[in-house]
Amino acid sequence: MKRFLVGLLVGLGLVWGARPLHAHGGGEIKIAKEPIGPYKMTVWMNPPQPQAGKTMHITVGVLGEDDAPVLDAAVMMEMTDLATGQTILSRPASTERSTNKLYYETDFAAPDSGSYEISLHLTTLDDVSGQAAFQTEVEPAKNNNWLAVGLVGIGVVLVGFLFYANRSVRY
Repeated sequence: MKRFLVGLLVGLGLVWGARPLHAHGGGEIKIAKEPIGPYKMTVWMNPPQPQAGKTMHITVGVLGEDDAPVLDAAVMMEMTDLATGQTILSRPASTERSTNKLYYETDFAAPDSGSYEISLHLTTLDDVSGQAAFQTEVEPAKNNNWLAVGLVGIGVVLVGFLFYANRSVRY
């Protein structure tokens, strides 16, 4: 009985706290191998559907002519409001922020809901420069009701416990 209850609680804790693992910042590919001179740029955005005020993560991969990672370039990210044409955010993406040091990454709080263009400017040591861009929509923030989720989880555990405790053993 105790093993069942402990196992159930541990299992629920693992499922509840589980997060997907990614080789980099993860997310959805927004730009795939866009040519910039002899280089190719790939861009991921996580979450794929950003929400106002919540963290956005941009990951940029730069490949050379031989498809080897380029690690000594400069990548600048700019976010422009499509309604006003104003650049509202400009920040570097760097390998220092990257878990495996093979990607250029940056995190920032998503702006107010609306339509935006995200431009990524690449400059290399051999004076190659260029940019790639994509558009995204930022949705209004959604708040999860964690109290309700927790109460439902406790209810499921209690029902499972009562079901297990009230079983009769038949020989």
